[in-house]
Amino acid sequence: MSWIAKLLPREEKFYGYLRELSRESKTSAHALKVFVETKDPAQRAVASATIKTSKTAAKMTTAEVTRQLCLTFITPFDREDIQDFSLDLYKIPKTIDKAREYMELHDIKNIPELSGQLDVIIQEADAMDKLVEALIRGGKTKEIMRLAAQLDDLENKGDEVLSALMVKLLKDTTDVRELILKKDLYDMLERIIDRFRNAAEEALEIALKHS
Repeated sequence: MSWIAKLLPREEKFYGYLRELSRESKTSAHALKVFVETKDPAQRAVASATIKTSKTAAKMTTAEVTRQLCLTFITPFDREDIQDFSLDLYKIPKTIDKAREYMELHDIKNIPELSGQLDVIIQEADAMDKLVEALIRGGKTKEIMRLAAQLDDLENKGDEVLSALMVKLLKDTTDVRELILKKDLYDMLERIIDRFRNAAEEALEIALKHS
């Protein structure tokens, strides 16, 4: 961005959009943990509805980001970066909703071994929320680098958890249908973990570009 552009007033509504997307990612992540772990049908229904609502809200916010990028002259970050980052954030609740839908479709319940992946997802959601705030506040490159590194470490931890799950699944499961369903679910949760890491990489690129 040129020095002249820096002097012009910038539309900072995009900060609000990024906050909303981060909030929906965090909300859906915490709801997923409840959805998977609770034995209370009522709580599971509430968690399911929360996940669906978060995905819908994130989709609407992402569409609004695209619309406003077409209408706004000066933006706080490069247009392409805002678009890419908002899409990365949207993919988190979208993928969480796919996992919820898959579990409901196949009536998958009470799988305690998912706790490892769910714990990683929750930690990522909390770290991403802090990362987005640091990006919005500006001048927080070191903090963003630290949080991005934390999210990368969590993604690596997710890989380790997945490997252990797959070893146990192939060793202990003889029912083919159960094996396929669980493998697909493990892969979906791993995809959620990857989505957070991808968003963190995009945020880091933005921070370094504007530091």
